[in-house]
Amino acid sequence: MKITKLILSVLFVTLGLNLQAAEPAKPKRIFKAPNGKEFPAHWGQPPLRQTRDLRILPGGYGRGSGTWARWIQENLDNDAKKQGAKPVPAPPIAVDPVAPRPVNPPVFDPGAKAMEQAKKQAKEDTAKVQAAIKIWEKAKAESKGNYSYKVSFTSWVGFGNETIIVVENNKVTERRYRSFNRRRPVPAPRPGGLVPPQPEGDSYLEKGAQLGKNKKGAPAKTLDELYEIALATAKKPLKEFERRYIRSDKQGLLVSCFIMDRRIADDAPRNGLVVSSITMGKVSAASNNGGDATRLTVEDNGKTITVKAGQRIEISLAGNPTTGFTWNDKTVGDVLSLSGKVSHRAGGPALGAPGMSTASYLANKTGKAEIVLEYKRVFEQKPPLKTFKVTVAVVKGGTSSTKPVAGNNQARIAELKKEIARLKDFARRARFTPEGLAKHNAKLAELEKELAALQAGGGKPENTKVYRAPNGKPFPTHWGQPPLRQTRDLRPLPGGYGRGSGTWARWIQENLDKDAANGEGKPGHDKQTGVPTFEEWVKAGKKIPAGRVFIGGSPWFNERTGQRRSAEEVYKMLYGKAGGGNKPIRPKPIRPGGRKPYPAHWGAPPRLQTKDLRPLPGGYGMGSSTLANWIKQNMDMDAKDPNRGKGGGPKPGANNEELQKLRQEISRMKDFMKRARFTPEGLERFKARLKKLEDRLAELTKGEVSLQPQGKELSNAFVAKHPDGSYVKGRLMVGMEKDMTQEEIEKTLSAAVPGIKITKSMFNGTILVVKLPHTHNEEQAMAALKGAKGVRYSELDGVVGIAPVRPGVGPNAGIGIPELPPRIDRPAPQPRR
Repeated sequence: MKITKLILSVLFVTLGLNLQAAEPAKPKRIFKAPNGKEFPAHWGQPPLRQTRDLRILPGGYGRGSGTWARWIQENLDNDAKKQGAKPVPAPPIAVDPVAPRPVNPPVFDPGAKAMEQAKKQAKEDTAKVQAAIKIWEKAKAESKGNYSYKVSFTSWVGFGNETIIVVENNKVTERRYRSFNRRRPVPAPRPGGLVPPQPEGDSYLEKGAQLGKNKKGAPAKTLDELYEIALATAKKPLKEFERRYIRSDKQGLLVSCFIMDRRIADDAPRNGLVVSSITMGKVSAASNNGGDATRLTVEDNGKTITVKAGQRIEISLAGNPTTGFTWNDKTVGDVLSLSGKVSHRAGGPALGAPGMSTASYLANKTGKAEIVLEYKRVFEQKPPLKTFKVTVAVVKGGTSSTKPVAGNNQARIAELKKEIARLKDFARRARFTPEGLAKHNAKLAELEKELAALQAGGGKPENTKVYRAPNGKPFPTHWGQPPLRQTRDLRPLPGGYGRGSGTWARWIQENLDKDAANGEGKPGHDKQTGVPTFEEWVKAGKKIPAGRVFIGGSPWFNERTGQRRSAEEVYKMLYGKAGGGNKPIRPKPIRPGGRKPYPAHWGAPPRLQTKDLRPLPGGYGMGSSTLANWIKQNMDMDAKDPNRGKGGGPKPGANNEELQKLRQEISRMKDFMKRARFTPEGLERFKARLKKLEDRLAELTKGEVSLQPQGKELSNAFVAKHPDGSYVKGRLMVGMEKDMTQEEIEKTLSAAVPGIKITKSMFNGTILVVKLPHTHNEEQAMAALKGAKGVRYSELDGVVGIAPVRPGVGPNAGIGIPELPPRIDRPAPQPRR
């Protein structure tokens, strides 16, 4: 068994060896270079990890990495060192042909066309600037190199500045600068037309060696230097976001050639030439105190003033641009030039509040000119509402006729103003002890007293500042400045100074008394100073003092008796008994600030008015649009009917309105007495008051024409439905269709009820209050208007009554308030048992 196993093992081993010998040999792997050339077999496999560079491989194996180049060179060196080994023949060196120079692809430039247009525009602008420079050379030769130009800037928020450069013999000799802020709030005008001092900005004047020392303002350059900058600006091609502005004035002189960045919305820089105006000819140099401005107000309208060359003129006028009316400059000539634009500052924070408009002019050269400012709406083809004119004579070395203070005191006045403002600002923020506050107030009062003395001119008549009353009458110079802080009442001022506050009245009376005590007059006990005797008053023409207002419009006519008063009666009304016993009559003002009374037949103005402010027609001053419409309607009706208010009815006067009120009150009291429950004492007092009103009515109606309609009697049904006292007699409320003109409304109503008059119009003429003629009563008028075309309804003008008092505790429902039924609450839930 063992032998058999051994023999089988030997056979299998022999068979395996034979099978292995019979297998064919495997071919060797061939490696090739990048160009396809085979490496020698004995070199083996090339390195797998290689560098990432690219270079020429030795032995003509093409191109490959540095690792392959080193591996190939090492194998070539090893083959060369073997003895008897034939070197590998090097491949023939093939000279690569020279590659042609690559052609750049076409480049697309989206801005090429824009650049071409910019260059073309630059050539055109350059031609314009060169033509303007030729005109300038001619003008400069005619003026012998003497001229001045102004450079100004105004921001959209209100601040700005202006610089004036003066050139003589083609050399800069003077530079003037000032800054301003037109958005700074300004206080309202003081009584008497006095304009409070306006805040001044920075300013300076440079001459000689001082030129160019201040950094603010335009540089001190001649126009020749600026035109070189303008020519370079015109030659520059514009970018997409840039824009060039070129402008010449009326003389043909170039004043603008600058480039602005359109990407900047507000106050974008202007690079290039920017000149506001050019004045040819020799300009008078300004003095060191020439910065003082001559300030004018509406009181100076129509006057003639004298200023020196280089001085500023500031005009402050009341205005309200929210109404559409603005002050517009219409000044002609180059003697005076407007600095910037006419600015406006509101007098308060309320929307639409009126304020002060300011126009600043500069005297450029000697001569005579007229400043003209028109107050109008520029979008309307109508004449101006107001016109302000002042004739200005500009002289060399002259002085202003309206200069407020002496020039020698300007420095001290400016210092005092600055110190007073600092102390007041400190007082608002500081916390004082009682002793410290007293010292602070004493110091402030001393400085204000010194400032007032300097502003009054220091006793020199030619420098004394004149203060005026509200009616324009000047106060004596030795009185000084009127009080600034005043009460808000309105009363006649003594001495014929018009109307003003109680503070002014007391101040004027005190000064009049001092003058009388000094020998100018010796008034008697409780006698008003300056009151003439009866003989003096008659000899002077029986004149009524200015500012006095009387019921009915004239003191010579007695409204109660209908007779003319005698001279003695009028004198007693004006000055009391014998000119001293009684105080002068001080009637209540018809309207605060009002001057011109309304005609009596117009009736009372509307009580409910809008809050806007605009000029009223007919010379009635300023008021609301409601008042303006009411005045215009009455003026139109007066124009159509010249006899309106002169006949056919009760005489116009102050008693008509009083009669109507008395009748309404008597009717109301009688109706109330029918329904009310009085105590015996209360009923007696009520009847006494009623009798007093009836006696007053009988006294007024004596000799008067009845105000009630004289038509037929009212029907019983109408009286039962509308009891006496529930409506105003002789008056109706009428509703009209929309879009009807005033003329159509009056025509429709007159056709239905001849003689009817419209006393009040509401809601654009859709609701009217009418007064009936004597030929129709309320019932007849309502029936006639019922079928009229355009009339929607007609009803009585009702009067609100008082509900009767019922017995019980507490008041019952009032007028128009229904009584509520008793409230029945739901029963409260009961717990289950």
